Amino acid sequence: MGGNSSKMGEMMGNFAGKWNSRDVKGSQTELFWKIVTNDEEDFDVKFKENQLDYVFTSDKIVLNLLRGDPGKRYNTLQLWRDAVNGRTAIPILDVYIPGKGRYIVMMPLGEPGLHLGEGHTSKGSHLIVIKASREGCVTFNDMLPTRKDETDDFEIRLGLIDRAFALLKRNAPVSECGDMVKTKATTLGVEQAVGIRQFLVTMIANLPDKGGRPGFTLRNEANANVSEDTSEVAKMIETVFTNGSLKVHKLIQSPENNSVLISHIHGFLLTDVPECMKETYVDCMEILKVKREHETLVQGNMTPEPEPELNVSEEEDNGVELTRQNTR
Repeated sequence: MGGNSSKMGEMMGNFAGKWNSRDVKGSQTELFWKIVTNDEEDFDVKFKENQLDYVFTSDKIVLNLLRGDPGKRYNTLQLWRDAVNGRTAIPILDVYIPGKGRYIVMMPLGEPGLHLGEGHTSKGSHLIVIKASREGCVTFNDMLPTRKDETDDFEIRLGLIDRAFALLKRNAPVSECGDMVKTKATTLGVEQAVGIRQFLVTMIANLPDKGGRPGFTLRNEANANVSEDTSEVAKMIETVFTNGSLKVHKLIQSPENNSVLISHIHGFLLTDVPECMKETYVDCMEILKVKREHETLVQGNMTPEPEPELNVSEEEDNGVELTRQNTR
């Protein structure tokens, strides 16, 4: 993780150099809307044609669709497809902002909290936020160059992570968590007055295929998978979201470590970010600070310098008689 804004700025500058060295020009939003569909598709040709391999270099990236049932075939854009098509498995907060689009905060599938390391007690607090409609801005990764409206969108998503954690901490009713969450509750036969922590446990209990791809594994502090044990899941969820000493930390993986080609901010309740995460995750607030400082610098450079006032008199200068000028 970046320790200060200068180090973070250097990291982001390196990624900007790689992004801008591509023959393909334009903003992240323009490229995403142009090449990413809502449907299942192999992504290897578009990935290489648009030179995204200059930036995203992780060997974890899956470009071709892996086998599965129709609507379940997995690759690097599965998170986007599920979200935009209303198939998010564990939604916590769903928000629509006119002109900007829909956003979903969710608990991820796979293995939430995996990178916190063995024995960590906060794995049940792992949330991510993602854009979930073809409207407004969308980014592949927020460490890459962004327009001001894309940076504004980044800040909106950071705020939604905070909002979701606040809902879980006070165990707000499902009715306060947005349309997608309410629809999910109706599907599972859960009243909207039920608290979101209890509903989170219910959603985990009703996941259809925990052993498939991407599946679902939730490990407790003993590193045992408790995803099939509803009472243990409830205990984990209750413990982490009622611990007032834990603070929200918002992180993303940098492009060379990222395997999912849509920006997804990770949120955790932690005392401190574990050392084992600091090589591959970066603090979103440091990223935002660098972006805002860059905006201020650019705006400052664009401000025209004032015309110097002429300080003249009727005295001769180098033999040339000067006449009085009105400099008001």
